[in-house]
Amino acid sequence: MNISWNWLRELLDLTDIAPTEVYHQLTLAGFELESISKNSVNDIILDVSATTNRSDTTSFVGIAKEISSILQRKTTISQAQINLPISKHWIGINNLYQEEYIVSNINNIQLKQSPYWLQQRLALYNIQSINNLHDIINFIQIKWSENIQISDINQTSDNMPLDPSNLIQYCRAINPLKNTDTTQKYYNGMNIIVQLPIYATHIQENIHETYPYQEQTRCLYKNTSNHHAIEAYSEAILLITQLCNTKSPEQITHLSTYHKLIHPIYFDYDKSYQILGPIKDQDLIPANTADTIFHNLYFIHHSEKNISYIEIPHYRLQDVNRDIDLAEEISRIYGFNQFTDKIPTYTLRGRQKTSKYRLDQIRSICRSMGLHEVIHSSLGEAYNTKLYNPLSIEDNSLRNNLISKLIQRATYNIKQIKHSLEMFEIGRVFMQKSKYYAETIHMAGILGGNETIRSTWDTKPTHLNWFQAKGDLEELFERLNINIRWEKYEEKKLQSSILANTQKYFKLTQHAIIYSGSHKPIGVFGEIKNTDNNLYTTRPLYGFEIIIEPLLKTNLHNSSKQFATYTKYPSITRDIKIEVPHCWTVNKVLEDLRSIKNHIIESIELFDVYTDVNAQHKFKSLGFRITYSNPDSTLTTQEVNSIEQQFRDICISQQQY
Repeated sequence: MNISWNWLRELLDLTDIAPTEVYHQLTLAGFELESISKNSVNDIILDVSATTNRSDTTSFVGIAKEISSILQRKTTISQAQINLPISKHWIGINNLYQEEYIVSNINNIQLKQSPYWLQQRLALYNIQSINNLHDIINFIQIKWSENIQISDINQTSDNMPLDPSNLIQYCRAINPLKNTDTTQKYYNGMNIIVQLPIYATHIQENIHETYPYQEQTRCLYKNTSNHHAIEAYSEAILLITQLCNTKSPEQITHLSTYHKLIHPIYFDYDKSYQILGPIKDQDLIPANTADTIFHNLYFIHHSEKNISYIEIPHYRLQDVNRDIDLAEEISRIYGFNQFTDKIPTYTLRGRQKTSKYRLDQIRSICRSMGLHEVIHSSLGEAYNTKLYNPLSIEDNSLRNNLISKLIQRATYNIKQIKHSLEMFEIGRVFMQKSKYYAETIHMAGILGGNETIRSTWDTKPTHLNWFQAKGDLEELFERLNINIRWEKYEEKKLQSSILANTQKYFKLTQHAIIYSGSHKPIGVFGEIKNTDNNLYTTRPLYGFEIIIEPLLKTNLHNSSKQFATYTKYPSITRDIKIEVPHCWTVNKVLEDLRSIKNHIIESIELFDVYTDVNAQHKFKSLGFRITYSNPDSTLTTQEVNSIEQQFRDICISQQQY
């Protein structure tokens, strides 16, 4: 938009201010200025482009008000206003269809050539002067960005009604004269209707596209803003009465089909200063300076004790509707360059949760064991936790385990590359309980499937067996410093656990339950079914799924290691054989052996299991290696033999029981 410096000085007090200073201040305030030039009448022209969210600055008055707010200079815009008898009416027809009309009658219009100053204003925008009435309408559009419409009363079929409900229908039916059309018939003594319609933005855009504007004025009428309707209409009436030698209308009617309450914005000075920070002299903006800025922006300030509310004019509601917007206005008017542009230095550092470190530790251990981490989507098709509004049929539920997707991925890898990929995944699973949904973190993995295990370097590689896979999982818990125990699978043990839905993926006699120190099941480990899971391989695959949350809540202080000096006295190692029923588990025997409390027992380890075929698998022999050590004296044979006999006696008594 072209801004005339001479015209701007008529509306603003720009004493001792150069055009370049205005140019610089507008740039700092967020406006784009294309150029500064002089025209043929030695007037300086500023080419200003407003931002899309500032439709109030598409008019000459809007730019003038913005400059007055930035430079804190008084305006003389009100000198072009007169007191008009405006009668306002609200008609509740349809709140969705937003429309307003300001309308009046003016009789006996005298047409003649426009004065020189008016012709010069239009010449700035390459608009040809036609007559005084025609030029006034274009002038109002330039100055106020309001589209005044003129209609000839003699061309309407009915007189203007007095009833507001009928008047709005009359206003809708008015066919305005095309004031941009030079072939339009104007004549002296004509009686006119002066109407200013105010529509919603999308309706105004449609009118601009369909109305036959001339090329010189199309850009002007495209920027109709409706932000200064009353002021623009008042000046239009003033110019028509003075330049067309007629009288002011007896009554002006303002019709509206909607009304909207505008709520003030709560403003917290301390919060605003915290956002803006200090200015360059390391001080904060005083409260009275902020109030002055609001006043210069035509904002209304309401205060009650320590509470402040700012009322925003309707033409700024598009870009100022939050307290952060008010802080931005303060910085924009005061000057962005006046604030310190350094981020405050803080010595405090953020902290990560212990659980985050624990998860990173688990991932690091799994990677060091040769496992590859994979990530799958939590959405699926065949899970129990259904979604109410799924994006697709394939993603209509939330997963309740991780092992199923890992088996699918292992199946795909074996089918495509004839090679299994050992992998793990840490993610969330979702379970539906009686009245609510539970969300927990699990870890699952796939082991084996490849012939990579050698007992010696010159032997043929073999596939991973059950005990080797179990040992890999034990290594994970050992490096996490977590004590676990293994138990044979029983359906009733997992019946109420969230791991119950994983048992269908394992062979019935080839999987076990993992327990933590709290005697609650935390995981399942076993050999995966090949046939039911469509695994195209004869090599065994082993899988596991573990509940991570109990591991994350482990008290690190209780699991810390303690160091002690070696004893000066030699230790004694004895191997004993214990024959027990074939149905007994090793854990049961170890619990019985460890029930004997003696300080010289250092460790008890299983090293052999033997089953006699001739005994029809009724009994099995377990070989245990027991280490004895006394930190205070040398052990004697009698002490060791006495404890060995206790071991044998307790096993015999348990068999009799």
